[in-house]
Amino acid sequence: MKLVHKVMDFEVGQADEQARTFWAVASSPTVDRQGDLIESTGWDFANFLKNPVIPWSHDYASPPVARALAVKVEKGRLLFKAQFPTAEEYAFADTIYRLYKGGYLRAFSVGFAPLESEVATHQVAGRSLTGTRYLKQELYEISCVTLPANPEALVAMGLGGPRFTPSPAGPNPTPSPARTPGASPPGAVHPAAARALAQAALGELVMARLRYHLGLLH
Repeated sequence: MKLVHKVMDFEVGQADEQARTFWAVASSPTVDRQGDLIESTGWDFANFLKNPVIPWSHDYASPPVARALAVKVEKGRLLFKAQFPTAEEYAFADTIYRLYKGGYLRAFSVGFAPLESEVATHQVAGRSLTGTRYLKQELYEISCVTLPANPEALVAMGLGGPRFTPSPAGPNPTPSPARTPGASPPGAVHPAAARALAQAALGELVMARLRYHLGLLH
């Protein structure tokens, strides 16, 4: 059976530094950017709990970076409790843990096998999105990833991720030429572009660390 992978932002609870654990919202019944909707009441995670490893970016050839101690559905949302190794046990996994803790990583991916689904059209922000409504699905994996697809759940660590803010003007700024209303000011970086650059830089950092710990980079 073909697996479906859905990448989402996650709401990460307060980390237990000693146990190196936190609770995360795995999914909520919200239409994602592809027009798909996962009904939380349809989750089956019995088999997943037999081997609840959490890999980095669906990399099954490398050691997992965490494990799920518990999975449950509560208030219409699938939750899981992740536990990460110490730096001594697996330095790369410790890096991933601290990136989540610091708000630099905000997403996980759920891999599942659809058991029952239907085509559905949803109205989102004034436009129609046609996608799949998953009614019943078996959870196969949860993976740490960088790029979210579901904007519903955001990280709530008490430590927000870094945000781009333009530099303030100097004491004697030069008058700007007239520009079209609604256009970005000259030299400004569009927020979407800033996020894309940050994601690319983070991806390079993580892959460099992974190659180093696999002995592919000296």
